[in-house]
This record gives sequence, C-alpha cells and structure tokens, in this order.
Amino acid sequence: MPEYTSIKEILDVYGTFTGLTSGTSMLPLLHQGKDNIIIVKPIGRLKKYDVAVYVTDYGKYIMHRVVEVHDDHYIITGDNLLAREYVTDDMICGKLVGFYKNGKHYVDCEKSKIYKAYSRIWVALRPVRPAVIFVRRCVNFAKRFPSRAVRKIKKILKADK
Repeated sequence: MPEYTSIKEILDVYGTFTGLTSGTSMLPLLHQGKDNIIIVKPIGRLKKYDVAVYVTDYGKYIMHRVVEVHDDHYIITGDNLLAREYVTDDMICGKLVGFYKNGKHYVDCEKSKIYKAYSRIWVALRPVRPAVIFVRRCVNFAKRFPSRAVRKIKKILKADK
C-alpha cells in the first residue's frame, strides 16, 4: 500500500480523509486531539457556513468556516478566531462533512439541524465574537485560578520559613 504525505493526496486518491483535529481555531465545535473529522473532496463551490480545509502557500492545512462567498474567493475564519482570511478555490482541497465528538457521537454536517443552527448562530455572532471569546477565556482562567492562587500562597509560605 503506498504512503501518502498529505491530506490533499489522500483526498485526490480516495475522496475521503479522516483524522483527529489539531489546534484550537474551531473551538467550541471541535476539540484538539479529541474529535475525529471526516473530510471529503468538495464538488463545486462551497457555500456559506461550510467548513473548508485549505492549504496555505507554506503547505499548512487549515480548517475554518466560510462566512462569505464571493465570485472569485471566500472569506473564512475559525470559530475561535477573529481574523478573516481570503481563500480562493484553488487553495481548497476538502470540506468537513461530519465528525465524531470525543470519538463517540457522530454529527452529520449536512443533515444535523442542531449543527446547522450552531453554524448560523456562530456566524451571526461574528460582530460580538471578541466579547464572547473574552468572556469564555475569563471563565476558563477563573476555573484554574483557585489552584494557581493556592500554589502561589504555599510557595510564599514555604519561602518565609
């Protein structure tokens, strides 16, 4: 069996790629190293709300959501990001069609009404996303703060002895 060196090669040969996610740009939808994604080679142009897999000029694979469709490009951003990227059809090699949450529960991106609602709400929240992301990061920090504070206090007390 031949070895393939890239997602694009696998999609060109088999039409489908599955694997674990890497990175945090698609939080809260996809979690790094926990969710198994299913990518297919797209037929035709992508639509708003699709999650595209594209290759940068440096050969890095990125998976972000289409938030605007134009005649010659797409505007794409990660669910956990603020920056907008301009991507052309020739950069796109795949489209997310489904994923397994924590390797168990399958979500079909084409049929799931909950997923479709999430996609539309999350894109609609783009103008207020900085505040949403800030609040979420504050909550995550607050969850870890007590243990950090206790460690610092113990360290100070040990230094005083």
